[in-house]
Parts: sequence; C-alpha cells; structure tokens
Amino acid sequence: MKNTIQQIRSFNRFYTSHIGMLKNNFLDSPYSLSEVRLLYEIGEHPTVNSQQLSEFLNLDKGYVSRVLKLFLKDNIIRKVQSNEDKRAFYIELTDEGDQLLKILQSKSDRQIEEIVHPLHTGEKEMLVNSMRSIKNLLSPDYNKANLAKDVEFREGLKPGDIGYLIHLHGKLYTEESGYSQDFEKYVIKTFSEFLENYSPENDKIWLAEYNQQIVGCVAILQRSSEEAQLRWFLTLPMFRGTGIGKKLLNTALDYCKDKKYKNLYLLTTSFQEKAIAMYEKVGFVKTESVESVQWGQLLVEERFDLTFN
Repeated sequence: MKNTIQQIRSFNRFYTSHIGMLKNNFLDSPYSLSEVRLLYEIGEHPTVNSQQLSEFLNLDKGYVSRVLKLFLKDNIIRKVQSNEDKRAFYIELTDEGDQLLKILQSKSDRQIEEIVHPLHTGEKEMLVNSMRSIKNLLSPDYNKANLAKDVEFREGLKPGDIGYLIHLHGKLYTEESGYSQDFEKYVIKTFSEFLENYSPENDKIWLAEYNQQIVGCVAILQRSSEEAQLRWFLTLPMFRGTGIGKKLLNTALDYCKDKKYKNLYLLTTSFQEKAIAMYEKVGFVKTESVESVQWGQLLVEERFDLTFN
C-alpha cells in the first residue's frame, strides 16, 4: 500500500507540473486553474447556482463565493433572477465571459496538442486509455457494472491476438493455479494447432476488449459435423462478476445451436471451480475425471459435455 501511495503522489506531482496547474495565471489568463474550472462549469450549466458549483467541484462554499465576486467585478458573469422563485438567482456568463471561455478552451486544446505531438498514434491511444482507466477506477460511482459498459465484443482474430492470449493464459494460470511454465508450452501448442487447422467457417473465437486490450475470450472448434469443443474460456479477474464471461459463454452456445451441433464438450481441471460452476449452470455435465501430474501440480482432469436437444 505504501508503494501505491508513493506512486500516486509521484504521478500527481509530475502531472500538475507538466500541464502548468500550479501557475496563478493558468493558460496566461488572470485566473488560476480552479477559477477557470468554475468559469467552465458556469458555461456548461446555464442555470447553475453557487451551491451547485461548490458541489460539482467539491470546493469550499466560501471560496466559490469569493471567486464569483471576482468574476462579477470583472464582468464575465452576471446574476439572473429565477422566474420560478424570485428569491433565487442563478449565474450565467456575460458575452465577455463567453468569449474568454472560448479563448481559454482554444488555448487548452493547443497546449494538449503540443504535449502529445511527439507521440505516435499507438502511444496516444495508450495515453487516452490509461486516463480513461484512472477516471473509471476513481469515479465515485465506480462499480463493476459501470466497468462492463465500456467493454466491447468482437468475433475473429487480429494480428497479435494469439500472442496476447497465450500471455494471458500463461500468466493467469500461473498466478491462480500455480501451474509451471510447462503449461505455457501446452497453450502455445494448442494455439499453434488451432492456427494450422483454422477454418473461419467452422472455428470461431470471440474476444472481449476494454480500452482496446483483451480482457476475455472463448472459442468453439469443430471436431465433427455433430460435435464441437469449447476452448480458452477466460476472463481477467478485474472483470469477473460483470457479466462479461456469461455473455461470452452464451454467445458460444448460441453459435453451437445455430450450427445444430448435437454435442459440445470441454476439458478443464478441478482447480477451475468458478468456471465449472458457470458450465454446470448452462447445462454441462461432468463425464470424465482422471488424476494426473502435470504443470507442476497434482491435477484432476475433467471433461464436461453439453448435449443439445
């Protein structure tokens, strides 16, 4: 935890300095960053009041009141009486304030363009994706359901997908099940065989992506005209419990039904308790169980079958 705190503080120092947040004259204006933020919120919310501004930005009410007095003095905002309640007033930008805000937004755009200009397209995508992750994880309403909203699903493979899937399987199974590096060799072999015999019409793979990174997968491989195998079903820990795994699994099952397979099977080990619970919930039944020593572990290899009516 201490290292996490140090890393976050280090990032905060770097970022605030890098974009000039500590300057009293933010973007060469007469105002500080927090004052410009208040101006921005007034522009975004035409009928906002002082209390709402304080809540939006989590700023002290006294501070907000002082800044608004400064803005009134500089003639960039005005108070307008509410039509519904004559005792209430809301705040809006004057023409001068609107023009100032447009100038500051244009300067901010140029500043960001200058900052990211040295980066190539892939680096820019990485930067934006990282920022989106920070925003999502630290948002007050963050939960796994909201996280799942940004997950996209696609069918088929792109260059680099197989290598990344091998990496995910090797890493996760080592961390969660204690498998040795021999397991990664096994995964490489299975994907190599898949690519050698790959038939886009009969073999399907579906991927879940978050910020353009694979976070889940499942595949269906045809074994005969009547039977198929489910393989490589995986969801990253951060995305478990979001419904992503369920959607991947149901997509695979719907495909098998459309193909009119009579049987679908999968091979796993007893270590994969959560995945097995999902398999059993959709109708898979354990048909084989054999003890073996593999990948540095004493395993119980299991086969599950699902018969389609």
